[in-house]
Amino acid sequence: MSVVLPRSPALDSGLRGVPRWWRAWSEMNRRHFAAWLLASASMAVVDLTAVVDKLHMTGVSKIVAFDWVTALIIFGFSLLAWVAAVDGVPASGHTRNVRVGWAVIVAAVLAACIAVPVMHMLGIDRLWWEMSGKTKPPPSLAMLILGNSINFIAWTALFVAAAEVVQRRSLTNEAIRANQREQATLARDVLESRLAAMQAQVEPQFLFDTLVDIEKLYQRDIGAAASNLDRLITYLRVALPRLRDAGSTVAAELELVEAYLDVVRSLHGGAPSFTVTLPEDCRDARFYPMLLLPLVQRAVRGDSSIPASVQIAVQRSDNDVVIVLLIEASGGCAEDREIARVRERLAGLYGARASLDCREVHGDTTQLTMRVQAATA
Repeated sequence: MSVVLPRSPALDSGLRGVPRWWRAWSEMNRRHFAAWLLASASMAVVDLTAVVDKLHMTGVSKIVAFDWVTALIIFGFSLLAWVAAVDGVPASGHTRNVRVGWAVIVAAVLAACIAVPVMHMLGIDRLWWEMSGKTKPPPSLAMLILGNSINFIAWTALFVAAAEVVQRRSLTNEAIRANQREQATLARDVLESRLAAMQAQVEPQFLFDTLVDIEKLYQRDIGAAASNLDRLITYLRVALPRLRDAGSTVAAELELVEAYLDVVRSLHGGAPSFTVTLPEDCRDARFYPMLLLPLVQRAVRGDSSIPASVQIAVQRSDNDVVIVLLIEASGGCAEDREIARVRERLAGLYGARASLDCREVHGDTTQLTMRVQAATA
């Protein structure tokens, strides 16, 4: 028959605390060690001021050196106890306050139980007693441990309080940053939805003019009018379903531009000609609506401003997709509302990772270069 002896709660608590302390030690990083060394140096400097007028006495250097060692012991236990105490608890609340309070006491007592016997063994307590000029016999080791425990509690509490302030400020800043990221994501989602809705809304003037021209063409050439109407229907079929899309791709947006220009060419004697260069590695790259089409609409709007040709070339550049729009017409870089709106949309969707540049090339060609972050849709 075997007999199982019950464990005491204190023993169980101590055994459970060993993994926690070991985990606390393994979680130390450079910032923890920097705080440990800085606090120890600060305490050593404060202790040094107490013996500045006694530096000429024998044994003072030994006291100063041991003060530094004592500071390392105090704040080493303080840091370890604090990290172990706050492991797995909320950033604030009664449970955390109780744990932190006990961490201060435990760290101070442990530091005293280690530092004071060593100090007594090295005779540093006697040196202090002699330098103070007291004639009474020095206190016993037990009294030294008790007195220094109280002194160490003050230092430990100061260190732990500073650690709590720094950590809570860090958590607050992280919560603010997380909230800002969430707000930016929501704002981008709203902007995406608005752009999809805008793209689904066919420009009323364009639709009206196209229908009027088709009606007139029916009186002269029924076949040509029917072909133009088919092109308009194709464009509407491409544009209108975008209201249900959460996003788009480079290939889909180029398809929309091509359907739009097919209608324009049918109304303006085949102008402008349109060519596209689209590598396979760019076809499925994520691309938002109402970024490319408005630039094309801006170039071909009005009978007197129809360019001779429109060319679009897409390429990958590191982690970006670069879209170059060449319009055979001069004066296309003048700042206006439409270019400003596209730049605003780029900033809202991609932030600083996107850009839209415009320059005149060869005297009669406008080159618009759009750079966006590459991502698969």
